[in-house]
Amino acid sequence: MDFEMSLKEKNLKVTPQRIAILREIQKNGHIAVDDIYENIKKDYPSISLATVYKNITALYEVNILREIKAPAQKQRYELSYDHHLHVACEKCGKLEDIKVDVSEVSDKCSKMTGYILHDASAVFIGLCPECASRNKK
Repeated sequence: MDFEMSLKEKNLKVTPQRIAILREIQKNGHIAVDDIYENIKKDYPSISLATVYKNITALYEVNILREIKAPAQKQRYELSYDHHLHVACEKCGKLEDIKVDVSEVSDKCSKMTGYILHDASAVFIGLCPECASRNKK
């Protein structure tokens, strides 16, 4: 993903901090703001947690980032490059993408409610295979 082009297309200033935040999210897939801050302050020691929050908010508002809310977990962020759902482990907190076609469900919801839908966000909660196998022992 060309981060500089994405920022310019959304009329956001290209800054080293924004590029670092986006690279950190790309590297981790799904990550909480506190973790982004901890990981990038090594390269940008003068950056504040407030600056990271401010930039995350700006990137979220122009749809460069997507927010993932799973029950009993910190909000995490990911790059907003495609539409997909998530599964989350209620024991270890692992979060993974599920690549499924949600168009049928989206169409049905739209017909039922009259809403014009443009995105979907869902997190299925359960046990990941590793935690499930530990529970059997």
